[in-house]
Amino acid sequence: MIMNIEPSVYEPTYISILLILLGLGYLFLIGLAISKYQFKISGKIFLVISIVIYLLVGAYMVETGYYIDEEAPDALVFHKFGFLELIILSYAYIFLGLAVGFGKRKEN
Repeated sequence: MIMNIEPSVYEPTYISILLILLGLGYLFLIGLAISKYQFKISGKIFLVISIVIYLLVGAYMVETGYYIDEEAPDALVFHKFGFLELIILSYAYIFLGLAVGFGKRKEN
């Protein structure tokens, strides 16, 4: 007797809430970084990489990207968002931190 068991991962509700907060918080932080810091060329490159990663994750999340788990079970919050998107979104913050690290604070 062969049993066909589909693996699924339970992702709690707070993961999707954290994902939305991090996504919206990024917009605030990128605006703050651009207004408060002066960037060298390396900082500008990291800033562009950060924005591109953010936009790519956004495109992935609104179904213009390809999903590994196309048949996601209903246990997943928002049916597609979860840990993978949360991990990928962290790269935008990493490159934003690098850009700020290479920049210097603007003088008033």
